[in-house]
Amino acid sequence: MKKQVIISGLMLFSLFFGAGNLIFPPMLGHTAGENMWISMLGFALTGILLPFITVIVVAYYDEGVESVGNRIHPWFGFGFAVVIYMSIGAFYGIPRAANVAYEIGTRNILPIHNQWTLVIFAAIFFAIVYWISLNPSKIVDNLGKLLTPLLLLMVALLSIAVIINPESALGAPHDKYVAHPFVSGSLEGYFTMDLVAALAFSVVIVNGYKFKGMTDRLKILKYVCLSGLISALLLGVIYFALAYVGASTAPGNYKDGTDILTYNSLRVFGSFGDIVFALTVILACLTTCIGLVNACATFTKKHVNKFSYKSFALVFSIIGFLFTTLGLKMILSIAVPLLTLIYPVSIVLVLISFINMFSSFRFSWAYRLATIVTLVISILQILNSFNLLHGFVLNWFKALPLASIDLAWLIPFILFTIIGLIIDFAIKRQPNRTAS
Repeated sequence: MKKQVIISGLMLFSLFFGAGNLIFPPMLGHTAGENMWISMLGFALTGILLPFITVIVVAYYDEGVESVGNRIHPWFGFGFAVVIYMSIGAFYGIPRAANVAYEIGTRNILPIHNQWTLVIFAAIFFAIVYWISLNPSKIVDNLGKLLTPLLLLMVALLSIAVIINPESALGAPHDKYVAHPFVSGSLEGYFTMDLVAALAFSVVIVNGYKFKGMTDRLKILKYVCLSGLISALLLGVIYFALAYVGASTAPGNYKDGTDILTYNSLRVFGSFGDIVFALTVILACLTTCIGLVNACATFTKKHVNKFSYKSFALVFSIIGFLFTTLGLKMILSIAVPLLTLIYPVSIVLVLISFINMFSSFRFSWAYRLATIVTLVISILQILNSFNLLHGFVLNWFKALPLASIDLAWLIPFILFTIIGLIIDFAIKRQPNRTAS
């Protein structure tokens, strides 16, 4: 079982480590400079710890994403799960990863880039995704034993080469990393939205142990926690290494982490660097897509028994292919408002569920009040982004703490969670007082 824990941990790492996770840390390190270390601690808090907690929560309640939303109402739980799988999976996460694999992974390799090259690349990409997804009981082994070690090797080659041969010393911090490096790093980790992704594919890890014949829920939870810890440690090492790559890169006109990694790949490996970086990006995106297709197909099969898992894996692979051909810009314009709505709500439900794990009774009002206020504020944030708020409502929204950094929901969430917990504890104690 120790071997299975290690393989599952590697697989979980590969699911988290998509293209976005590859390019966020280098830009953070480049901008933070000497403040890179404290900034990355903030990044680790929201980009590693929160997803790790999510994996534990899903394994503990052993009902997948629905178990988190069921704390409000079963119908809410089902609807919440559908939105999660459709947004982070079929209609956003899967095609976004495939598009990034195409645009970044082939940018300096293919001599021609047009709609047809995108279609051909996507067709090959999703044929591989579908082929590996065909046997869900083997996915953990396929990713953990084969693709993840290769992905780790690609990232390690680049990171170690740059650490051995840095271009410059860590420079002065810039922009938001001058005065508030920890908070700024936390926000970068927040915007990876890996907690939502964890809600979608944590069930893949749980099912991996079930496919091995394990039925004891507490043992599954224990081994999932150990696998999650392996994944978190790997993510931490890789994130800090990539951040150092960015921090040790001399000042330049870099638009994002992609430019920094491409530059360093060419600097340390020469023309071979393009191939190293392209393979790294494509592998990172491929492993993420495989996990998401499996998670979406598993969830749908659970509720629609008329068709097989393989049929749904094919359906989601085709949907991913079709949405990929729309291009990254179109995908982001459709999905970003939806993610703005569900991400804060997901964080709220996961954190309260995690706290509830250590209580002797089930919370009720803590879930309801915190979720309702977060949902309302998230809707207002979306409306404000489209300039649809006016008058008193606009002034009230802007007056909320942290509204300027898209975290207007945070303080109300904490406040209403405390109020809900007080009500829950009062209700819990009331029958005892009556009996006495």
